[in-house]
Amino acid sequence: MKRLLSNVMAGLTWPSVAFATDSPEGGSLWIGLLLPLIAVCAALLAWLWWLRKGQALRGPGGPLKVVQAVAVGARERVVVVDAAERRLVLGVTAQRVELIAELRRDDTVK
Repeated sequence: MKRLLSNVMAGLTWPSVAFATDSPEGGSLWIGLLLPLIAVCAALLAWLWWLRKGQALRGPGGPLKVVQAVAVGARERVVVVDAAERRLVLGVTAQRVELIAELRRDDTVK
């Protein structure tokens, strides 16, 4: 029992002795554990960046495009949207979205 206790104490004070392997490369175990962990973290960060850009919900050539948005109150906006060959002026509040006008294609927003 005394010998077991002394071995445990030696293992706590000398971690390299407690985790020694027979391989000549002592760091290969850590590299084998850290490289997949780093790869998974990098893939997760790339996926989150891709989601934040919104590519998962709409493609770059989607049917809707916000041309201009102007705040007219705390939560109210007037938004000009291109939607499938139409240009719409929408009033947007926290409760509803309402069509204000439909512009001709040659009308420009300044």
